[in-house]
Amino acid sequence: MTGRVLRPARPAECGALTALVLRSKAYWGYDPGFLQACRRGLAVKPRDIAAGRVVVLVEEDTVLGLYALIPDERPGEALVDLLFVEPAAIGHGIGRALWQDLLAKAAGEGFTRLKIESDPFALGFYRAMGATLSGKIRSPIQGPSGAERFLPLLYYEL
Repeated sequence: MTGRVLRPARPAECGALTALVLRSKAYWGYDPGFLQACRRGLAVKPRDIAAGRVVVLVEEDTVLGLYALIPDERPGEALVDLLFVEPAAIGHGIGRALWQDLLAKAAGEGFTRLKIESDPFALGFYRAMGATLSGKIRSPIQGPSGAERFLPLLYYEL
């Protein structure tokens, strides 16, 4: 990762990181109304930054991606709450670098299993990283046409 640094997100970055997440989601062709409906669920939360749960990958003072790793309800399980890459950096190894750091962080914190409620367009990435498709869950956000929407549910055993 020449010139790239992974570090904890900073509280002042909350708004900029949420904007990155929404740009990354928009990359897949979602319309503005759908993205607005997703905004609350995709917002980077100040409490997660304060708890050290959000990590960013930076190159030359530019944030290229981030992830949030949140303890889940089940003991030993963590939720991959966010993992997003700046659209211009997609396909340049940023997602893989974030994933590898996320795995190390999760193992270091004693988690044994990761839960991933994936966007359908990210399914291929998570499967390539070794996550196993377990089923699907109903999204709290309706699809762009107003139809019920389902998200792939994956797990990764550490």
